This record gives sequence, structure tokens and C-alpha cells, in this order.
Amino acid sequence: MNFERAKSIILIILVGTSVFLTWSIWTYEPEYKKIDESDLIKIKSDEQIVSDVIKPVSVLFHRNGQHFQTIDPAKIERMEKEFSQWTFSDIKQMSLKMIQRDFDDFVHEDRSIEINFSDDVPMSLYKTVLDVKDEDMASFTFDRIVIKQKDISGDQSAVYFVSYEHEQIHQGMVPTKDLRKFSEKFYNKSYPTYTAHTLHDKRTIFVPEKPVEVNRYQYYIDYLDVKNLKDALFSNPKYVRQETVTRGEEYSDGTRLLSVNNENYILSYINPAQKSKVFGSSSELLEKSIDFINDHAGWEGSNYRFDYMSENEQRVVFRLFIDGYPAFNEYGMTEIEQIWGKEDIYSYQRPYFSLASVLPSEGSVVTLPTGNEVLNQLEENGNIDLDSVQDISIGYKLNKSLDSKLVTLVTLEPTWYYRSGEKWLIAPVDENAGGDNDGLE
Repeated sequence: MNFERAKSIILIILVGTSVFLTWSIWTYEPEYKKIDESDLIKIKSDEQIVSDVIKPVSVLFHRNGQHFQTIDPAKIERMEKEFSQWTFSDIKQMSLKMIQRDFDDFVHEDRSIEINFSDDVPMSLYKTVLDVKDEDMASFTFDRIVIKQKDISGDQSAVYFVSYEHEQIHQGMVPTKDLRKFSEKFYNKSYPTYTAHTLHDKRTIFVPEKPVEVNRYQYYIDYLDVKNLKDALFSNPKYVRQETVTRGEEYSDGTRLLSVNNENYILSYINPAQKSKVFGSSSELLEKSIDFINDHAGWEGSNYRFDYMSENEQRVVFRLFIDGYPAFNEYGMTEIEQIWGKEDIYSYQRPYFSLASVLPSEGSVVTLPTGNEVLNQLEENGNIDLDSVQDISIGYKLNKSLDSKLVTLVTLEPTWYYRSGEKWLIAPVDENAGGDNDGLE
């Protein structure tokens, strides 16, 4: 074999080896080890759906001439789980002539159950929570679902959707077996006793018959990322200018303004170009309000619930609830408020903190006076227009403070409130009435 032939053979071998290695690389499929998913860090989603945000605030039972009510979130959750599985059909409006009695008597009739919401809820949105068979159902709102024991009979029984403010009643039919099951589970159970009172000959309210013990809480707080909120609110965040002001910061792109109040941890946003007198439907208004907060993961702890809506103002308010009680603060530290404009949000105000961890030592109990005592003191107070009072309720007053380490705390103080128009105001309760009222204002 001469030298040239040997070189050719070696060259062929090298080329063949190169082709083989290239093919091996292209076709190689390694065996990946299966990852144990339990080792992964799971990020909790902050997105809320209709059933998370629009929830009953109380359930009232009328039984043998007495009245009983629960605001316990765990008990209401079990009831909600039951009625959300019912099949509703043949929903139609009833006239006041059809009920053949006074509207108030119909709503609060003996041997009935009232499932109450904070404000009128659009059925066209809430039907995503219920199983409603009527596809062409007319639009209406309601603030309570009423079940009457006397109407439970046959194969299908009536359930009523009532708007107390507008004195409107819609009747729907539900399988009788479901209503009987619900009544057996919840109707005859033990709940706190309430008494009925009629305000200015128009509205009946129900208040606790006995003094009420409510926990006082103190929490450390966490903060939302203001940068994330800024990026969500401005379409071109890179053009936004920041300016330091007396109580915090302001961000503006020349049209929109975002103010951050570092004293009360409130964020206020306004887009004047969106101001409009064009009104959308209540269903559309509430749905886009929920979606808007979902878009920037703004629920923070999922303690906020739908509280109030004004279709005329295109305004929606979500409120902080603790242990079933609403929380209030004079600066808006317990509310998420939205006002909508032509195509987008016009005004947005909210706290930018969440309740992080409760201090165990501060979980003391406060005994509040009875509802009767509160009503009597409202009547005796010459500075309150009784004709404007629409309701009274126990709530939490949120106060801000600092501990010895300059860490921000908030205190939730049990307090009696009364509602005048749209506003909830602290009831002027005598500190010596009804027991230990330490901390009431």
C-alpha cells in the first residue's frame, strides 16, 4: 500500500466518523429525570371570581314569631355551597298585587329564611354562581334570596329574589327536594336571637337582642408593590414622571395622576379624559370592576367583598370584612373604590397594604351593647336625623399605630355603626351601656 492510498483510507474513516457523530448529536434524546412537583414553589393566584367577591353577609331565620341571624362566614359558606347547586327555572317578576299583602310583611314573613347581601346584585352576573336555566331572563337586581317554608310542596317550589330598595320581587322555581334538604340542615339550628324594629314607618331592621362579644384585633401589615400598580395603571410607564410631595409621591404622564399617600397607605388614581355621563349596565359595571382588580392582582388576602354599587355614578365599592363584620376607616383604608368612564377607569382609590399577621396577645374580647340600646341612644341624640337612619350594624373601626420598633400596626376595634344615606357613621353609644365597651368612640 503506497502512502497516497493510506491517506485516502484515513480520510474516508475520518469523514465517516464525523458523519456518525453529527447524526448521533442530532438524534440524541437524553432521559430526563421526572421532577418531584412537591419540591416546586407554588405561587398563590390572587384572581377572584364572582362567587369569591359577591357573598351573602348574613342569613336571617324567622321562626315561631322570633328572629335569629348568623353572620358566621363558615356557616354562610356551607349554606352558599348548598343553594349554588340548585337548579332555578321559570324566573318571573311578581307584582305587589300578586303577593296580596304589605311588601315588608311578605319579605319578613314567619317561617321563612332571608339570605342577605350588602347591596343589590345583578342577576345577569350572579347567575354564574347559580344554575339558572332561563336563557332569555329579563335583567333585574336583588339584595336577598327568600325561602318560605309554607311554599315548599310538590315537585317544584318557589324561591324569591327580592330588591328591598326597589320593592321588587322575582320568583324562581327550585326542586322541592333541594329546599327540604336545605331546611333540614339549617332552619332549626341554634343562632343568636334578634329583635325587629321599624324605622320611620318604612324599613324593618333586625338587631341583636343580647350584648354581643366581638374580638378586638391588632395586625402587622404588608405593602403592595406600588411600582406594579403604577405599571398597571399607566399604558406607557416609561413616560411617567415621579415627584415627591408632602405626604408621599405623585406619578403623572401629563394626563393621568397617581397619588400615593404614605401616611394612610392610600393610593388614588384619576384619568380626567375618561370622565363621562354614559352609563353601562349594573352587571357590566360590576363584572369589569372585579376583572380590573384581577388584572393587577389587587385583592391582597381575599378579604374584600362587594359592598355597594351606584349605576348612576358608575361607582363600585369593595370593603374589607373580618369575621363577617365590615371594616370602616374615615380615610378609606378599608375600601377599594372604582368610578368608571367612557372606555376605562376614571377614578380608582384603594389601600396599598394588606393584613399580614395578627398579634395573639391583642385578640381580646369586647362586649358591645344590645341593638335595642343603640337604637334608644340614637333616638335620644338630638344631633341625628332619625328619618335618615336606614340601618345599624356592628363593624370594625380600623386605626393605624406604631409599635415600639416603629413597625406599622393596625387595630380593628369592634364598634356600633349606623347608616345614613350611603355613609356608615359611628353610633354615639354610652360607654356604660351593655357591658365593657372599652375602645368605642
